[in-house]
Amino acid sequence: MVFHQILNPAHHVALTAILALIPFAVLLALLAGFRITAWLSVIVGSIVTLAMAIGVWKMPLGTGLHAYFLGSLTGFWDIDWITLWGVVIFNTLTLTGIFDTFKTWLISQATADIRVQTILLAWSLGALLEGLVGFGYPWAVMAPILIGFGIVELDASAWPPLRIMPRCPMAH
Repeated sequence: MVFHQILNPAHHVALTAILALIPFAVLLALLAGFRITAWLSVIVGSIVTLAMAIGVWKMPLGTGLHAYFLGSLTGFWDIDWITLWGVVIFNTLTLTGIFDTFKTWLISQATADIRVQTILLAWSLGALLEGLVGFGYPWAVMAPILIGFGIVELDASAWPPLRIMPRCPMAH
């Protein structure tokens, strides 16, 4: 059975666009409004998307579940791939001693203020990595480096940083 997507289920372009934005609005409401964790918000948002694909766009249930499964696997693959190589890069830098050399250089040439270091690393190196690789890779690399500089783990993975330490422990 071939699925032919209905392009205008509401028979009005503006209403169809609003319908298409419902899963995104649900995701934003869960994240920002209800402050539900990201992983749970994404699961709920994806279920809303699947329900709308089946109910509004008349996608067959089997096709919808197949697409849902393949999309989930793709998401897991990307996240696992990013995390694996972020850890590999960090461990390589640590084992070779380059990380300590980089920390020393950054403190002596830039500043010992961890807040400024965070901005320097996240903005410059993060932008380079995003341009080269994309899809969230910069934080997979930057978060371990920031943790190595002494930032609390949760703060290293959040933007904007929540509770950045006022003093760099390496400067003493």
